[in-house]
This record gives sequence, C-alpha cells and structure tokens, in this order.
Amino acid sequence: MTETNASQGLTTPLMQTLLTSGASDDDGDRYDVALGSAAHKISSRTLTAGCIFDESTRASSAATAGAKSTSQQPEPQLTSFVLAVILFFNAGGGPFGVEPSLKAAGNLYAIIGFAAMPLVWALPEAVMTYELSSLYPCASGGVRWTEEAFGEAWGLLVGYLGWVSGVTYSASLPVLFLSYVHNQFLPEISDTESNAFLHYGILAGITLLLAFVNYRGLDIVGKASVLIFFVSMVPFVLMVIIGIPKGKFFVAIFYRHKRYCSSFDPNKWLQTPDGEVEIFDDDALSQKGWFPGAYPAGIAFRPFINNLYWNFNGFDQGGHFSTVSSKNALRNGIFGSLLLVSSSYLLPILITTGATDIKQEEWAEGSFANAATEIGGRWLGNWIVVSSGISLLAQFFSGMSADTMQMLGMADRGQLPSIFRHRSPHDTPTYGLVLSVLVILAMLPLPFGIIVELSNFAFCLSVIVEFLAFAKLRIHNGDCSKLRKAFYLILLIAPMLFNIAVILLASYSTYIFGACLTVFGVLLIYAKRISLDYCSCCWGRDANENDGAAIKF
Repeated sequence: MTETNASQGLTTPLMQTLLTSGASDDDGDRYDVALGSAAHKISSRTLTAGCIFDESTRASSAATAGAKSTSQQPEPQLTSFVLAVILFFNAGGGPFGVEPSLKAAGNLYAIIGFAAMPLVWALPEAVMTYELSSLYPCASGGVRWTEEAFGEAWGLLVGYLGWVSGVTYSASLPVLFLSYVHNQFLPEISDTESNAFLHYGILAGITLLLAFVNYRGLDIVGKASVLIFFVSMVPFVLMVIIGIPKGKFFVAIFYRHKRYCSSFDPNKWLQTPDGEVEIFDDDALSQKGWFPGAYPAGIAFRPFINNLYWNFNGFDQGGHFSTVSSKNALRNGIFGSLLLVSSSYLLPILITTGATDIKQEEWAEGSFANAATEIGGRWLGNWIVVSSGISLLAQFFSGMSADTMQMLGMADRGQLPSIFRHRSPHDTPTYGLVLSVLVILAMLPLPFGIIVELSNFAFCLSVIVEFLAFAKLRIHNGDCSKLRKAFYLILLIAPMLFNIAVILLASYSTYIFGACLTVFGVLLIYAKRISLDYCSCCWGRDANENDGAAIKF
C-alpha cells in the first residue's frame, strides 16, 4: 500500500454538508487522506499497518523480512439506514433503561435532561466522529485518531479503555432485560428471594446465544438490527398514539369501552422532586464518593448524570464502521442515528409522564412496561417487555460488533497480538469475540447501576482523550477556517464539562476500578514494548517497524 498524498486545502466538508445536505458525493471515493500540513503527514509505517477492513494476509516474516503487507480496498457494505440503525442500538436502542433518571430527578428535570443531551453531548460526539472518521477511516476508530494526535501509546490506551467500556456496556443489557421480565411477570418475587445461581445461569445463557449470532457475521447483525428496530419501536408508537388526548378515543372505539383510556395531563411534566430518593434498586447510592450528598433541588445527581450519560454515549462507535461505509453513508448514518436516539427517548417519556400516575419513587428498571399497561392495557405492557428483549438483543449485537471490530483494527495496526486478526469462516474476529464474552460473563453478577457507572467511567477516560485528539487535529493543527475552528471549540466545552461531572460524581469503588484499568493499560503498553524486542512476529509487524519513540507517552 503506498502513501496517499494530500491535496492542499483539503478539509472535511462538515459545514458545507449541513448547508447543502442534498449534494451528492461519489460513494466509491475512499477518503483516507492526510492533512496538507507537515504536522499531519502520515508515515508509511502507519499506513502499512493495515487500516482497511479486509487486509490480505502478511507473508512469512522469515521469507520476506522487511516486506510490507498489501491491502485491497473493500466495497462499502453498510447503507446509510443500516448504519444509522446499528449506531442507534449502540448509543440508545429505545427508552429501555431511562427509568432511573425519572426516579432520580422527577418528571421535569428528566425531561429537560433528555431534551438537552442531544445538543450538549450527542451532537459534539457525532461531529467529532464524522470529521475524524472521514479523515482517518479505520476499523480501530478512535484509536487511529488518538494515535495521529498523540502517538501509538496513547492510541493503545484509548483503545483498551474504549473496549472495556464497550464490553461492560454489553454486560448491562442482559441484566436490564431480565429486570423488565421480572417486574412485568414476577413483581411479587424480590431480588433477594430469587435464586442467584438460576439468575446468573439465565444471564449467561442469553449472553452466549447472542454472542453466537455475532459470530455468524456483520451482514446478519445488520439485517437483524433493522428488523428488530421496526418490531421494537411499534409498541412505543402505539403508546404515543394512545397516550395523546385524542388517541384515547381511538382505543375506546376499538375496544368499545374506556377502561384503558388514561387521562393525559401536560401539567404532570412540571412535577419536581418532593424529597430525597435514597433507595435505588441498583444500589447506585449505597456507594460512597466525594459527593455523597449531591442532592441540589432534590435531584440524586449521581444516578441521574450516569443514566443520562449511559443512554447517550456511543456515537463514536461509528468510527469502527468507517471502512465498510461510503462517505455519504457514514455522514447520514451518524446524524440519522442521533435523530432516532433523541426522539425515541423524549417522546415516550413525555407520554408516560403525562398519561400515567406513576410516582417518582416508583420508577425502576422495567417501569415502562407498567406505564404501557396503564395507558393501553396488559397487552401493550407485555408487548413492551417483548420489545425490550429484542431491542436489547440488537444493542448487544451492535455493541459486540463494534468492540470486536475495534480489536481487529488494533491488531491490523500492530497494537494487539496478531491472534486477534484471526477471522472465522463467517469473517468475524474470532478471538476478539471470545475475549469480550469472557469479560461480560465476569460482569453479569453485578447490579445494573454499578455496571452502568463502571462503563461510564471507562468510556469517560477514553472519550476525553478522543476529544483532545479532535482539538489537536482539527483546531490546533487543522487547516480549516478560523470560524470553523471557533465552532469546534465552542462545541467541545459542554461535553468536556459533562465528562468532568461524571468523574467527580463517581464512587470510591469506581475510582479504584478506573485506577486499576489505567495501571493495567500502562503495563500493557510496556509489555508490548518489551515483547516486540523478542517476538515481533506475534504482533503482526516486523521489529524494524517499531520506533521506540512512538510507544512513549
């Protein structure tokens, strides 16, 4: 693979895209370009490390010492809509799991939070992902961006933290699904009365079954995600129709009685916390931290902020699919998923809070099914449970695909041992999938709220570095206009402050978890450096390709 020379003045056309969204681009145009300035030239070592999704196998290092691997450009496999659906399930997947925000903050502040998050957090993350994925398309996603900005060591650390966050997020999904089933069908049985071994066995069985579907290939994951998207969103569309003032008359006519016609009252949106909610089913408040009494205006800030963060992070996963999507598909997929995620949260929250009498302290994982039962009847509540199950399956599929694709991309770049480049007969990264499943199985016994906080903390550490990489590549060293640089700078302020809030509100146990993660990541970097001196072929690269300066902080 030869080095691509950047043409002068070439920049990512984000602002032009926003103004002229109907303009067409050549879908066949691959946009792996370097910026014109010397600070952004990509070395031949970086380019030949293998950022393309389908890279040909390296020849034997003993027979061809110093030879570079060849690559073949893949045809785009994901359309705009399929990519939007995959990212929808990566970042959201529907309103399943938003209940802790309603319990922690009450109706008004929860509505404000879910209305503001698309602007203060999701949009900056989506812009960063589109900009940097356009310039540096690679299956490793943010690893490549960070490496371009700060060097190989930081890229490896960010990739490791992002992968831990991803598999921890995936571990929360079977736990959340089982909570929905428990609350809808077995509400009389408490968690303490249930059999712990049976509980774990069910979660492990769900995990292994979903992992097998991922093993079958990205094409199946994409098609299944689109199908699940339509099936899982139908009951919420019905709940919105039934819940609005005129919708209840339709139900009354359909059923010939008014038993299921709830009274919709927008004034319920203005309800604020009437006291401190100190008991959470997920033990989120039982963990001590720097701000154990963070209750301004009666809001339990730790579970509130963590739940908002958990429900909106993940748009940067689009970078992992940048090599299997055209430029148009990448742009439309990322921003289309932002619209889908935002609307799938806010509309159901507005309807359920306005059309039901669920009190603040009664909200818990699975309460949306109870709300649907109150609005439309038992049939709708049961449908919500089924929808939550299949939606969480799709979230698992898309999250696992992104995690394994990231490991594949890092192995292609020589940042992970070459064993992680091994593909199954279905073209899926085999050992990356196995390692991800093992970590998920270890996480399953933890409560939902604890898993969410751990996932958020690991993601927070990695995305901070990604935002800093964006600032360096596009603001400090970028060749775009001063106006666009100012726009980027303003865009980064809110998400960086939000990241700081997540870190400050974490519990002491989460700090220990984060410290252990970081120490292990640094040890991984130095272990790689040492092993390259003795067994460079294990990392899929030659010893003379390693430059010592690249793996120093």
